[in-house]
This record gives sequence, structure tokens and C-alpha cells, in this order.
Amino acid sequence: MSSEQPTAFDYLTRGRLLLRQGLLDRAIEDFDAAVALDDTLAAGYYCRGLAYRDGGDLDRAVQDFTTAVDVDPEYGVAFYARGVVRRRLEQYEQALVDYSLAIDMNQEDPDYYYARGVAQIALRHYDQAIDDFLQAIHLNPQMPNAYYNLGIAYRDLGQREQALEYYSRGIELRPTDPDYYYARGNLFSDSHDYEPAVADYGQAIALAPSFANAFYNRGIAVRNLGQPGKAIEDFDQALRLGPTFANLYLNRGTALNDQGNHQSAVDDFNRALELDSELAMAYFGRGNAKVCLEQLEEAAEDYGRAVQINQDFAEARRALDAVEAQLGRGLEDLPGSSPG
Repeated sequence: MSSEQPTAFDYLTRGRLLLRQGLLDRAIEDFDAAVALDDTLAAGYYCRGLAYRDGGDLDRAVQDFTTAVDVDPEYGVAFYARGVVRRRLEQYEQALVDYSLAIDMNQEDPDYYYARGVAQIALRHYDQAIDDFLQAIHLNPQMPNAYYNLGIAYRDLGQREQALEYYSRGIELRPTDPDYYYARGNLFSDSHDYEPAVADYGQAIALAPSFANAFYNRGIAVRNLGQPGKAIEDFDQALRLGPTFANLYLNRGTALNDQGNHQSAVDDFNRALELDSELAMAYFGRGNAKVCLEQLEEAAEDYGRAVQINQDFAEARRALDAVEAQLGRGLEDLPGSSPG
């Protein structure tokens, strides 16, 4: 700055430079000085809001964006910025209002439609989300995240072919994003199309070697392809990389059982039940392992518990009937069963 008394614009200009450099505290000091000299300087409040947002102080960011639009009700980008922060705060309805106000002032910015679409998805307004993403793509056909989120919207609507089309288009435009491959892999896996699912999970892992969920879901897919050894390797890696959860032990236990390692399978089912004592599939899996270990009494107890948790678990009920027949008794003889 010159030796003359700095103006509000001088502070604003320097603050913007500091903000771009990531020097948030110093930038905020300059924006403070700018609005102290001119309390009608909407850009000063807006830029300070950006600095607070980047620093994680989302409430202060909202306050500054609000002041900016109070000072200048036509300041569309401030409405957009406030919408972004409100979405991060999971205030989706308020975010929608802000995005719509921003769009009213500038109908040519694809980011505004995209952001509103993301908020619509959070509220499960899928048709409106699709309209917004399509408009974003109309304005910018090279917007991979809009295609990706179209895939999410169509997936949640149960329209697999459209979801697959848009995920694939997103991957074409952004081939280095592991989340895109992971999402498409999930779509394939949910449709029992396991080979392309495995390929997509593998690509996600190649791009992000610490992607624990990709290892976990690939493990499920390769187990369904009849490859329990590879599944166990993936589940092991998921355990090393990410947090433990009941279904991870359940699925590894199932793969171990498929492999014939029944006692290790029991150990994993035990771990799963320690994390979720109402996981019917873990009781069922442990029952299967106990049958293989010729521990029929314990198997019957596990199958019975699975049926108690899920009355519609037909496979567990059939397994229970088979074990009870081997033991020479009926369901009513199970420990804890009430008379019919």
C-alpha cells in the first residue's frame, strides 16, 4: 500500500490477495479494516465470509454472507456462497432458497444449478435434482460432477440404465476420480453383475490405494464370483485401512466358511455379533460353521436366534428344521422357545 491513508478498497484488494494465498487470518484483518472504513462494502463482507468458510468457521461465514446480501440484495454470488455453507451445515431447505435466489440473478452459471441439484438430492427431490443437473450440463457439457450426480439421482430412483450411462460419462470426463469408479462398481454389484464391479473397484483402488470401502465391496463381489481366497485378502485389507464394523467381519467369516476354515469363520462371526448383537446373518453364518464343525446343538441355537430376530428369514428356518431333524426334536424344544 502507498504511504497515504489506505482506503477500504485498498484493504479489500490486499485481503483478496492474502485470501488467494491461504493466509486467512491476515486476510480477515484486512477485510475487517475494509468494512470498518465502509460498512456498505458488500464485497468486504463477502470476502471475509469466504475466509471464515475456508477456515472452518461456518457460522461466521453465514453471518458475513447475510450481511453482504443485506447491503446489496443483488449480490448473487453471496447468495450462492451462503447456500454452499448452509448445505455443508445440512440446512438443505435454506440452501435451496439461496441457490434459487442466485439463479434468479444469474441464469447462466452452471455451478448454481449443480449446487442446487446436490441439495435437492439430499432432500430426495430426485426429479428436481435431475432437472438442475441437466441444466448445468446444458450450460457446461464438460461438467463431470453433474453427470456423476445424475447417476446418483437415477440410482436412487431405481433406474439402473440411466444411472450407468451417467456414471460412465462422468468417468470419461474425469477418469482419475476413484469415487466415480466406486459408485459404478456399486451399481454393477447391486445388479449382481460382479465382474465389471470387480474391475471398477480395482480401478478405484489403483487410484486410491487406501480406499477401504473399495476393498470391502470388491471382497463381496469376488466372493459372489466364487473366489473366497481373494475375498478374504480384500476384507483383510479393508480391516487394515478402515474402521471395523459388523458386516465386515460377517462377510469375511462367510468367505472363510466358503473356504472350509470353519473355526476362523466362527471367530469372525463372534466379532460381528460383539459389534451388532442383532445381526441375524451372523447367527446364521455361525450356525452354518457350527454344522460343519459337527456342533449341532450350538448350530440349532444360532439358527433359532436368527429366526427370532428375523421371522421372515426362510433360509435360517429351513436350516433350523434340518438340524432339529438330525437332533430328533422340533422348534418348540429349543432353549428359550415358548410353547406354540
